[in-house]
Amino acid sequence: MYLQYLDAKKLIYMYINSTGTTRADGETVGFETEATAIYDTMNFVANDIATVGVGVAIGQACMLLSAGKKGKRFMLPHATAMLQQPRLPPTGQRQAVEVEIRWREVLAQKKSLLNILSKTTGHSVGKLDADLQRPLYMQPKDAIEYGVIDGIVEPQKSIVGEDVANRGSGAVQNDRGPPPGAPTRGARQG
Repeated sequence: MYLQYLDAKKLIYMYINSTGTTRADGETVGFETEATAIYDTMNFVANDIATVGVGVAIGQACMLLSAGKKGKRFMLPHATAMLQQPRLPPTGQRQAVEVEIRWREVLAQKKSLLNILSKTTGHSVGKLDADLQRPLYMQPKDAIEYGVIDGIVEPQKSIVGEDVANRGSGAVQNDRGPPPGAPTRGARQG
C-alpha cells in the first residue's frame, strides 16, 4: 500500500520464490489466509502488479503468481510452478471436534483458492478441482498454456510472450546503449 501512496500509476513488481504454506518436505508451516491477505491487497491497490516467478511458486504462491495483471505475469526460464490443494496440518492429540473444525476451515480455503484460480486462469472450478487432486507441476511453457503466466523472462535478453508496457524495468533488453559518459568496452580509463 505504501508503493501506491508513492505513485498510484507506477507498475509494482512482485518477485515470487516461495513454497507457499508448506516446507519442501510437504509439512504445513503456515495458513492459506496469509496468501489470501496478499491477494486481497494486490486487488486493493490501484497500481497494476507484475508477478515474476524466480524460483518455485508452490500452492498458494502459485495462486499469487497467477494473480498479477494479465499480460504482466512471468517466470524465469528455469523456475517451477506447482498447484496443490490446501493441506490439513498434523492434528497431534487434538479432540475430534477440533479436527472437524480445522477440516471445515481448510475446505473453505480450498473453495477460495479454486475461485481465485478460476478468475486468474480462466479455467472452471470443476477442472481446477480435478487438476488439483494431485500436485500439478509446471515449467514456464506449461504455466503459459495453463494460464498461470503470460511470458518467460530471458535475463538480459527479452521477454518471450506478451510485450511489457514498462521497458525501463530491466526485464527487456535496452537497445539504447550505455548512458552518456559511461565507459565502453575496451575504453581506457584515465
